[in-house]
Amino acid sequence: MLEPSHASDTAQPLVMTNQDILRLVRENVKLNFGDSGAGHILAGMQVKHFNPHTRLGIIKVPRDHIKMVTATLALITRVKKTPCALRVRHTSGTIKKCQKSAIRTDRELILAYHKDANVTQLLRDSESQISALEI
Repeated sequence: MLEPSHASDTAQPLVMTNQDILRLVRENVKLNFGDSGAGHILAGMQVKHFNPHTRLGIIKVPRDHIKMVTATLALITRVKKTPCALRVRHTSGTIKKCQKSAIRTDRELILAYHKDANVTQLLRDSESQISALEI
């Protein structure tokens, strides 16, 4: 999950594609673990989902390299020149468990970010996008 360093940034959607996130993680793995680290995760890592409104994403990583990617995410301090902190909210051996956790977290974040707005459609859209991920 991408968390902005400034409270005012939470209302702004983060314009990033899955490819942008993949590139960001790969560049930082290379920076922190060298070419060998980047080579290990190159083939097996995928960004399965990213919601620009809640800044929550699901990244699929080979089990052997989960600690390397988790450490890399913790070391990232800027995304597109914007100060931020990345947190790992959940890890699991199955995409189904990650989907359930992501739906629950997305619901909490949407309700927190959009207190005054009608959030029913946002909640439905978020849940359907996460549920539609291929298993």
